Amino acid sequence: MMLLRIVTAFLRSWYHDYCLYRQQVRWRQLNSHNHTVIENNFSFEGIEVGNHTYGPLRVYRWGSPGEGLKIGNFCSVAQGVKFILGGNHDLSTVSTYPFAHYFGGVHVVATTKGPVVVQDDVWIGTDATILSGITIGRGAVIAAGSIVTKDVAPYAIVGGNPAKKIKMRFSPEISGIISQIDYQHLDGASVETHLEILCEKLEDGDISRAVKICNTLK
Repeated sequence: MMLLRIVTAFLRSWYHDYCLYRQQVRWRQLNSHNHTVIENNFSFEGIEVGNHTYGPLRVYRWGSPGEGLKIGNFCSVAQGVKFILGGNHDLSTVSTYPFAHYFGGVHVVATTKGPVVVQDDVWIGTDATILSGITIGRGAVIAAGSIVTKDVAPYAIVGGNPAKKIKMRFSPEISGIISQIDYQHLDGASVETHLEILCEKLEDGDISRAVKICNTLK
């Protein structure tokens, strides 16, 4: 009996790893334009990742209508980041327990607040959790360990549980200028040509440099 349990556990683990490997291979075939890898097994329906974005993706979904994830171009996703695309319980019923699923034969009772949208040039720090229905604005930074429950403004730095604004990366003037950079059409050759400009530091009030960078990359 003990041997049977050991063999069964081994086969289950092997089958899980094999299925994940197949999904990882398929993911890379579909996402040769970026540098992401998947860390768990999930349906790719409604999942989109932009050019040159990198990092491990751990996505949790329940098959609820409206689930989805769209990550923009040139985003940075750290280890341990979790995208929660659904799994919400109905708070308006007598109990939050999913009776309809376990006793009524309803396959999906979990709900979602909508797709997660991560715009271009976003950095999501280690072990952050992004809940459904959230839009993270262009150029935003999510601090490590944050739980993001609300939309994040472009170029904002947020952190905590729940995540709150810590500060803005740039002044409104500079943010408005560099928001015109079209990351969708910024290819590898352009990056190599303008690498020095892309790595320049921007100080508040340095509007002329921001304009120069924007005009060069248009």
